[in-house]
Amino acid sequence: MRYSSLTDSTPARRKIPSLIISTIIQLTGLLFFLSACGDIIRVVPADTPTPAIETPAPAEAAAGQENVGVPSRIVAESIHLDAPVVEMGWRVVQQGNQTISEWEIPDNEAAWHRNSALPGQGSNVIISGHNASTGGHVFGELDELQVGAEIMLEDDQADSWFYRVVEKTIVRTMAASDEGRQYLLDISQPTSHEQLTLITCWPSWSNTHRLIVIAERVQNPPLAQ
Repeated sequence: MRYSSLTDSTPARRKIPSLIISTIIQLTGLLFFLSACGDIIRVVPADTPTPAIETPAPAEAAAGQENVGVPSRIVAESIHLDAPVVEMGWRVVQQGNQTISEWEIPDNEAAWHRNSALPGQGSNVIISGHNASTGGHVFGELDELQVGAEIMLEDDQADSWFYRVVEKTIVRTMAASDEGRQYLLDISQPTSHEQLTLITCWPSWSNTHRLIVIAERVQNPPLAQ
């Protein structure tokens, strides 16, 4: 596993005595590392090249899967996640002189984005949830989910769908760079293959960043045995 920084736009800092630097590193840990490395930090398998960011073409439903169900449960045994999934909509609100839409994320359940794909349709299934700082913190342990971990989705027709984590990415959303905003836009688009995209705030006590977990569809995983 390796960390890959997609951007490094942090301005040069004034020199600080080495003792102060050492103290800061000990106190802030990974948060210090993130701010020093830029707006996007990605964790992928060590032999995976950093891909170019591009918007994929929408995918059609997989053959024979026109009547797939809506996600109703998500399970990731490695982090003891077993939570209901509900459909998430959005509302139109006034922000200053602008009218914008915002997602309505439930407090105690994971939320499937209703404008994303359904499991089995061969495209991007997107599910969001609060972290430990907000609501029922259904995704409070999502940052502990490792590349290679198994995830199961169950739909409202009692069918199960299995995925394996292939990538974890942390993106700065407070004062985000253009690249960070583009990445968040790209991961919400349809894909030409089936994947599961999980989204929550990061770190666990704040919402200055987003943690994105991407998992690809697999057949007969250990979780199913």
